[in-house]
Parts: sequence; C-alpha cells; structure tokens
Amino acid sequence: MVKRNVLSAEGSLMVVKVEIEAGFEGDTDQHPEEQTCYLEKGKLEFDLAGDKKILNEGDTQYVPSNEKHRVKVLEDCVIIDVFSPVRQDLLDT
Repeated sequence: MVKRNVLSAEGSLMVVKVEIEAGFEGDTDQHPEEQTCYLEKGKLEFDLAGDKKILNEGDTQYVPSNEKHRVKVLEDCVIIDVFSPVRQDLLDT
C-alpha cells in the first residue's frame, strides 16, 4: 500500500509525505522534475539508474531530472519527497 499526502505545492517546490508498507516493490519511475527523498522512518532499497543502495532512517537520495528509479521497501517507510518544479500529475490524482 502507498499513501501520498501533498503537504505543500507552492512556487516551484512540492513537498509530499509518502507512507509505504514493507514488501512493496515500485515500478520504474521517471519524470522531468528533480527529486530529493528524505527517509523519515523505515528502510528501503533505492535503485537509481541501476545503482542500488540501502537507505535507512535519516538518509536522503537525490534523483536528477529524467533519471529512472525505483524502490523496494524493506521495512514500513515514511518518506518526505521534495520535487522541483511541482509535479502536476500528483496534484491531479
């Protein structure tokens, strides 16, 4: 299960709180917006263009524009995602 809550979408920045249950494996994602992920809680494997690393509570991950990425959730997670510019597709859902 993935639960998203848009916390802010003003100017050129968007902040989204994402809650994901352990066992979730995301599809490969790619978007023109830059993204920074802050792992507030949990543990996950982050695959950025084939380079995999484990993120633990307190870690961050930068995702450049149009870079393919995906996650595999190892423990229930709370992630704070920051996008620039605002991802309109997330506002429309």
